[in-house]
Amino acid sequence: MLIETSERVVFLNRIHLFNGLNQEQFEAVAKELTEETFPAGKEIVKQGAQGDCLYLIWSGRVSLTQAGKEQPLATFVAGDNFGEESVLVNHHRWTATVTTTEETLVLVLRREQFQKLLEQAPGLKTNFAVTVNTHRLERHTLFKWLQPNEVIYFMARKHLFLLGQALIGPGLLALAAIIGMLAAWYFSLWIPALAGVWYLSLLVGLGAVGWGVWNGVDWGNDYYIVTDRRVVWVEKVVGIYESRQEAPLSAIQRVNVEMDLSGRMLDYGNLLISTIVGSTLKLENVDHPYHAAALIDQYWKRSKETSRKMDQEEIHNALRARLLDGKDKPAQIQGIVTNQQEKKNLYEDQRGLVNLFRLRFEQLSTVTYRKHIFVLFEQTWKPALILFILFGILIYDLISPSTSFASLFNVKSGVLVLIWTFLFVAALLWCIYEYVDWSNDIFKVTPEQIMDIDKTPLGEVTSDIAALENILSIEYERRGPLELMFNYGDVLITVGGDKQMTFENVYNPSAVQEDIERRRLERITKKEQESIKAERERTADWFAAYFNSEQQLRHEEGTPGDKKPEDSQPKNEVE
Repeated sequence: MLIETSERVVFLNRIHLFNGLNQEQFEAVAKELTEETFPAGKEIVKQGAQGDCLYLIWSGRVSLTQAGKEQPLATFVAGDNFGEESVLVNHHRWTATVTTTEETLVLVLRREQFQKLLEQAPGLKTNFAVTVNTHRLERHTLFKWLQPNEVIYFMARKHLFLLGQALIGPGLLALAAIIGMLAAWYFSLWIPALAGVWYLSLLVGLGAVGWGVWNGVDWGNDYYIVTDRRVVWVEKVVGIYESRQEAPLSAIQRVNVEMDLSGRMLDYGNLLISTIVGSTLKLENVDHPYHAAALIDQYWKRSKETSRKMDQEEIHNALRARLLDGKDKPAQIQGIVTNQQEKKNLYEDQRGLVNLFRLRFEQLSTVTYRKHIFVLFEQTWKPALILFILFGILIYDLISPSTSFASLFNVKSGVLVLIWTFLFVAALLWCIYEYVDWSNDIFKVTPEQIMDIDKTPLGEVTSDIAALENILSIEYERRGPLELMFNYGDVLITVGGDKQMTFENVYNPSAVQEDIERRRLERITKKEQESIKAERERTADWFAAYFNSEQQLRHEEGTPGDKKPEDSQPKNEVE
């Protein structure tokens, strides 16, 4: 065994699967693990093969791939694990192939060993069951907002107790309907008029079933998700409302668990996630909240450790550049950085007819959004209807000149043409006015700011501007069947204090939310990196100045460090 038991215990302490174990149980798990080393490019497990091992990555990196898919499903590094279902479920088969991308050392726990450990640490089964449930939900759910290579580590719905509560009302109503149907059937033998009560009870029963199905779907559409980058709460009410709230792992400051009496009995509660900008993300009625909190804590600490190592490497590179090259080399900013060539391809000339009805476009580094095209339809349908009727009159007169509208209404054709022309011009101007009003009501996201600009066709302009770094929270809403059908809604942005900006009726509000959040993170990252770079340069200057001063003093004073080797040799006293 190359890795000492004490080192294994420290390693296991950082993995959420073993949350809640005491020192003795940690040592029992650590002693059962076996070590295996795989070279780069080696398949550890193959898709479709039967599995019976849990793998904990001590060092190295592996890639998960699936047949028929070009891109890897995920990349796991030191501290990650795979194969939880293999030790918990008999006859489990791997759903993906795991291949090393560099030399990798893993700690392996087999199913037989796991079953023995459950006798000493029964809490392990719950921890593993939570992770297995995450994989099952992930396989049957598709989230389009996930970024490439973003890995889901935890995924859960609200506790089943909440589903039971939601079904109490429909269940009682359905029971009352059944009793009413039986009573109406029985008494209708003597009172035929009660037959109508049977049909009424049937309708009530069908309504109760529909209500119960609605509540069940509503419960099943809410998800709590932890990825390697963020914590997300997805909330959806079918046909009425949809929202997604999130906080990046790097911004998390503290995670608290809040439980009432029933929550302590059934293991569910609220997660309160505080961020460095002062906002709090509340995940309500999470199943197994302490396990979720431990998982968030694990990956939050990992992100901090990664950031710390990157800072150390940057300082080392800056100091080395000062001492060896005499000048500082520009440091690469870590974080969310957009490929400049890709951005260049997105910048298009916005002039011409192609831009008349575009709902999102980019110019240089500014993204502009308009309200949904359905809003334009709401504003222009009346003048458009008038124009449609006028064109219908014109076509009718051209096709049937003998029975023209002038003859039908017994007016002179010249008067009718004058009226038609007046109405046509008025309706056209009205339509153009509404279009310009819609077109000028825009929302912009620049590298530094977000802007809500409303300009009337007559020239009056109102605007609301906020700095990206002042944003405290972002969420979006889609209410009603029309907004869900046509995929538009409001993006609610909370900035300093109680101020709130709203991007109203924008197309695909979830994508707008992601755009703003990405720009916000880019802005914060840029400012942080500029500050870190300035501090790194000052530190490098101090060390370089100290080193140069020390070398100069040694040279001036003729210290032993500057003497020739033969001069530093002690003379033989006998000679």
